[in-house]
Amino acid sequence: MKAKILIIEDTESVRENIAEILEAENFESHTAENGEIGVEMARKIQPDLILCDIMMPGMDGYEVIRKLRENEITATTPFIFLTAKSAVENIREGMLLGADDYIPKPFTIEQLLDAVNTRLERIGAMKKKADETVKNLTNRIGLPFASELQDPMKAIVGFSELIATGYPNMEKQEIVDFVNMILKAGIKLRKTVSKTLVFYRLEALSNKADELNTLKESATQNVYEVVEQAAHSVAKEAKRESDLRLALVDASVRIPRDLMEMAISELVENAFKFSTRKTDVKLVATVDGSVYRLSIEDEGIGMSDEQILKAGAFVDYEQREGSESGLGLGLHNAKRVVELFDGTFKINSAPNQGTIIKISLPLV
Repeated sequence: MKAKILIIEDTESVRENIAEILEAENFESHTAENGEIGVEMARKIQPDLILCDIMMPGMDGYEVIRKLRENEITATTPFIFLTAKSAVENIREGMLLGADDYIPKPFTIEQLLDAVNTRLERIGAMKKKADETVKNLTNRIGLPFASELQDPMKAIVGFSELIATGYPNMEKQEIVDFVNMILKAGIKLRKTVSKTLVFYRLEALSNKADELNTLKESATQNVYEVVEQAAHSVAKEAKRESDLRLALVDASVRIPRDLMEMAISELVENAFKFSTRKTDVKLVATVDGSVYRLSIEDEGIGMSDEQILKAGAFVDYEQREGSESGLGLGLHNAKRVVELFDGTFKINSAPNQGTIIKISLPLV
């Protein structure tokens, strides 16, 4: 497909000469005789590149680029000024407004084509990189997330259809069993969506320094109570309360209570998920100077060095034999929270030798 180039130039001979040169090089050229027409044409045809004179009657080149950058359709369109003005201040003004390059008049055919091709090649490279990023995100996030939603959705729809169409001939206990299966699938679906929302919340927070700094002024008082309640809640849900071992101390840590609770819950859930019944899950806390330290240890299937290295969000954990599959969101979110709030997060593990996760957080 030919690249579309819009030429905004009030001198007809210059305008037509540029168009002729570009068309000879297999570009699709469009021309505008003044700034007003040029802005309207840019919005209409959405060119791949704009060449624009600075000194024009009425709307000059600076006003043209201001108008274009204010419109979301043309805000990122590559823009090259054509000008006889070469003073540093003029170049600086154009660049501040969003111009990508300058071609000083008079210019040769080679200079024109070099500037046009260089800019289009850069844009092509950027588009290719963006496409690769989208593809990688689709493969890394979109597909795993969709797959993780698929099983509970199938269960909810499938069992619901069975009840809807077959309930007249079903025993009461049969219906109860199906409803419990729907409930179980719904809970799994809710957890996946909830963890994904936390993931995006943390990613957004990492790019909002002011909000993050404000949250760092928050504190979790009575961290003993928070850790104890979160651990017991997860153990109860896993039906493994007798496997939980706690040796905790109290402190106040510099992290919001809800995020602290989330991180502990995720780590304890993983400890139970990747270990078997009648094996201990231990939480041990200490205070060391101005730092609160907590370790979560299990006697489960462990992780290889490669798995530890790759640990993160939307990582397929099916390869950990004997465990459920997952997206790795819980571990990622817990690690992300700790590090966002100036803590440290370390994983010690080996296959079939259990896992110890050690976190530290600054005290208030």
